[in-house]
Amino acid sequence: MPSHNRTLNCASIIVVVAIAGCVSLDPSADFDEAMTLVEQRSGWRPDWNAPWSSSIDAWEGETALSVDQAVTIALRNNRPIRAALEGIASARADLVQSGLLPNPVLSATFGSGINGASGATSVSISLVQQLTDLWIRPARKDAAASALREQILGVSDDALRLVADVRQAHAGLIYAQRAIALTQSHRELVDRSIEITEQRIAAGVASQLDVNRLHQLRLALEAELTLQELDLAKQKRELLEVLGRAESAANWQAQDDNQSIQAWSYELLESDLMKLAALQRLDVAAARKAYEGKRHELRVANLGSLPEVEAGAAFERDEDRREELGPEFDIEIPIFDNNKANVAKAMSQLRQAEIEADQVLQRAVTQTRTAWLDARANLELVIFYRERVIALAQENLRLAGQAFNAGQVDMTVVLETQRELIQAESALNELELIATSSMINLEYAVGGTLTPASESTDDQASDVPSHPTSIQTSDQGASS
Repeated sequence: MPSHNRTLNCASIIVVVAIAGCVSLDPSADFDEAMTLVEQRSGWRPDWNAPWSSSIDAWEGETALSVDQAVTIALRNNRPIRAALEGIASARADLVQSGLLPNPVLSATFGSGINGASGATSVSISLVQQLTDLWIRPARKDAAASALREQILGVSDDALRLVADVRQAHAGLIYAQRAIALTQSHRELVDRSIEITEQRIAAGVASQLDVNRLHQLRLALEAELTLQELDLAKQKRELLEVLGRAESAANWQAQDDNQSIQAWSYELLESDLMKLAALQRLDVAAARKAYEGKRHELRVANLGSLPEVEAGAAFERDEDRREELGPEFDIEIPIFDNNKANVAKAMSQLRQAEIEADQVLQRAVTQTRTAWLDARANLELVIFYRERVIALAQENLRLAGQAFNAGQVDMTVVLETQRELIQAESALNELELIATSSMINLEYAVGGTLTPASESTDDQASDVPSHPTSIQTSDQGASS
């Protein structure tokens, strides 16, 4: 076969390989995958394929804001999440770039005699293509694909954290509103007590000290109410920033669905929750993908130890107009740089990624165990307080009412007993907020839901050693 035919066939193979390696730059499918992960674990599906600046919210900023509306708006408009999505688009571009071969190099040389001799101009033209990337390219693509998966999982985990934060913030608003309502009820009760005490002073059965103490209590309640309203106003504005609506008005209320803390269940084994966290936590899966990417980068480094090879076609015409056409090969001679430093660096980064993946898993397990302890203790405390403290305060109020009807006590005893019940309900309100927040935190700690996701991805099954090991040789690294 003529040499120029062999050269053309080589070029044809390169073109076919390049075409076969084409990958779309459009990250929409990656966004869809991230949205599906978030939906599976939280129940809310983000709308990330639409530009955030053109999205239309279903909440106009005046009516009561439900938790569903808050989470939906936050997932769509939250600036840090929208910025993190660009990391997915960037990783998608890196994946496309990793599949591309280097551009061929065209060289041309023209020369003529400079010693006064006449003659034709010599011409030398060559078209050379680097071939080394043909065997490095698969490992490089695998590393870029792992990096893309890491980005998808990382952004999805950030979104789950955002869902938990918004739910906790919305719950904080609800319980703050309930606390204000209880304080207002307490203030109204004190007003009634003041009226009755003033009547008793007129009847000569009470002193000015009694009414002064009630006025002092009312002033304290006014100050407490002012602080509660200020705290509620701040919480609203902080939530608006998370929703991407920092400039919106805050004269709205959080929609209170009157859901009791009894709807939560804490009858979950600690060991089961730890297994669930290892299976579902997306930051754990992202760390595994980072480790996997470093394995592929080590393969790239090991393959980079092979000499670089370039091939192409060369045409030359000398001064005598004699023309030559044939193949051209350039092979690197690795005398000074044998790539051992790059291999050692890749091995070190792989060991680091292995340790970091194990650290992420350790942290996830610890967070889960701590969240489980918090949730269980807080829910038990709420149940104890409701069944013992509130029940006793309610019984005391019932007995005070009976005693008043029988003429055994006056109205001040009834009002004091009612005030104690309101104080107990305020304390219960705070405990329920803590318990609700701890249950939401537990759901995030195990990966977004206490019910295992219906579908799991290969990312949860990535092969990462359970304990960091030592990678000693480049051969071990290549086979990892």
